[in-house]
Amino acid sequence: MFQILYDNIGVPGRMMSGNKRGPKGHICYWNANIIVEGKKVWYGDLDMTADKKSLQKIANEIGKPLYILTEHMARFDNELNPKVDEAVAIIQPE
Repeated sequence: MFQILYDNIGVPGRMMSGNKRGPKGHICYWNANIIVEGKKVWYGDLDMTADKKSLQKIANEIGKPLYILTEHMARFDNELNPKVDEAVAIIQPE
């Protein structure tokens, strides 16, 4: 599963911008986390506008939903139990 993530959205820890500003009109999550079946499988900056097709491709290929969480919902006190019920986006396989 990890290779499909790397091939489509890059390696974990991906930074889109040092100043944490995305393109105008894009929905971006800095230090986002992707959770599959309750486990963190990727983290880094996500541009939900530009990455939407890639995220959908990943969900389709693995046949499981991707839960996109903010940094605090899947790190620190929530590292072992990510708060998927507070996902900012869920990408369902088609």
